[in-house]
Amino acid sequence: MITILEGKESYQLNAKKKRLIQDSHAEQENIIVVDGSSRTSFSLESVLNLCSTISLFGDRRVVLVSSPYFLKSASGSSGKKSSKSKAGSPAELLDAYCKSPNPDTDLIFLCDGFLCDKRTKEYKTLASYTGTTVSIITYSNPSPWELEKLIDKELQTRGYKLSRDALNELKQRIGDSATEFYRTLEKMELYGGKTFDRKAIAGLVSFNPEVNVWNLSDAFVKGKRRSTMEAFYELREHAAMDVYAILPTLTYRLKRLFCVTRCDEAGLSMAEIRTRTGSGYPDRDLENCGNHSSAWFLKRLGELADLDQGMKNGMIDGMNGLELFLLRNLPHE
Repeated sequence: MITILEGKESYQLNAKKKRLIQDSHAEQENIIVVDGSSRTSFSLESVLNLCSTISLFGDRRVVLVSSPYFLKSASGSSGKKSSKSKAGSPAELLDAYCKSPNPDTDLIFLCDGFLCDKRTKEYKTLASYTGTTVSIITYSNPSPWELEKLIDKELQTRGYKLSRDALNELKQRIGDSATEFYRTLEKMELYGGKTFDRKAIAGLVSFNPEVNVWNLSDAFVKGKRRSTMEAFYELREHAAMDVYAILPTLTYRLKRLFCVTRCDEAGLSMAEIRTRTGSGYPDRDLENCGNHSSAWFLKRLGELADLDQGMKNGMIDGMNGLELFLLRNLPHE
């Protein structure tokens, strides 16, 4: 059987890969992994020869091609520079093998982290045999609402009970990644127990800088002093984060809300605001403005510009300057 595993949802994709290998009942010596990412060093002809030959170590064999370059982009696989072996082009080689694959060999094309480019001749050739000798399995990240349902279903099925704060912390830390959620479930199983509070989840789930920067921005605009500073201190303690990674997101958020607020003050309709600002949901942006005027946002943007300039001139320590900016503009709780 020939299988294409594709998609950005790595957890389920790799779990399926393991199941396919296990179901093949091939001996370890008969599991061959080939790096297909390099156009210059990879040989499809050699791989198909491996699939066709008889193994000395048993009846069953698995040949796994990792990141096949010819399924990534049409320009990279079927362009003018594509080499052609004596046996034919890559698409021709695949066509010949798909017509009569070795029944004792499972050939797997592993496209972990990307979807196949359906314009390539190689993909079109493989897809033409779907349902006979080829199977194409896709694992894509679910939409936000699908992920929400997935989280609730999996937690309920496994009998886990999370406090409201713990559930919110879990959703914030995994972002929009189903892969991160499945990895978290594995950690929860190893941790033991069925009840988790916010502190336990924070200790189990990997730190997500992008989500934390967005949380900081959101809490700052809404004037939530405690939440803002908690997010800031967590970011500051993370070795991979610095002020240059935080400022762009915070500035972008304030610019977006400034534009939406200014258009609303000018009496524009939601449709007009959407067109002028590019905001998909201007009504939600207005709800998140914390009752601030466009002048408030403009002043904060000016302060951030001064902070950025001071950092470039070496006159201001970035993290300390950002902390003072946040504290100065947040209400006391």
